[in-house]
Amino acid sequence: MAREIRETPILFGEDARRFLARMEERHPEPPELRAQRLRDYEMFKKAYERGMAEQRAREEANGGVDPCFRLV
Repeated sequence: MAREIRETPILFGEDARRFLARMEERHPEPPELRAQRLRDYEMFKKAYERGMAEQRAREEANGGVDPCFRLV
């Protein structure tokens, strides 16, 4: 069985200053990684849309019920 998630600690003093300074730092994404991420996103989006189109077609052919995703 999973354990409970602990509370997030509250930061004080130097720890808080370091945390805020780290959050203010910018780490720009290299153009190559951004382009790859966007290509991957488009590929997954097309796969999702294709799957949803197939599901809608199955539902239309079976009177509004998709036999592949019927709840038992």
